[in-house]
Amino acid sequence: MNKRTLLALGALLAAALAMNASAAPVAVTKGVATYMSGGIGQDESTLIQQEAKNYPLELEFVIKASPKDEYAADVRVKISDASNNVVLDTVSNGPFFLAKLPAGSYQLTAAKNGQVKERKIAITPGSHQHIMFEWQE
Repeated sequence: MNKRTLLALGALLAAALAMNASAAPVAVTKGVATYMSGGIGQDESTLIQQEAKNYPLELEFVIKASPKDEYAADVRVKISDASNNVVLDTVSNGPFFLAKLPAGSYQLTAAKNGQVKERKIAITPGSHQHIMFEWQE
């Protein structure tokens, strides 16, 4: 290979690495809630799984399909407190959604393709909950 080809390959590799690094899930804070979502691809999935222990709430989104289940992204997540005030309303970037919330009772709503799933939870200090939402294909 000549010098020009090596430089071009080096530039492409650097660009690919930069794109991959910038796509990593990051924590976002909105009001009293801090969340992180993602998990598409092995790198993101590993990062989310490593971070999950630092979050009291871990949501996982799955579509029941044949021949095997599939992870779901682009799920609308709404979390309301005991007074029915919306604490967080966002869309998950992947099949995993982590949230830090103040201790208390909450109503979770997860919506995908017009199908809405709801769950009541209680966040307590030092706890960790893993909740799976499933939709039919």
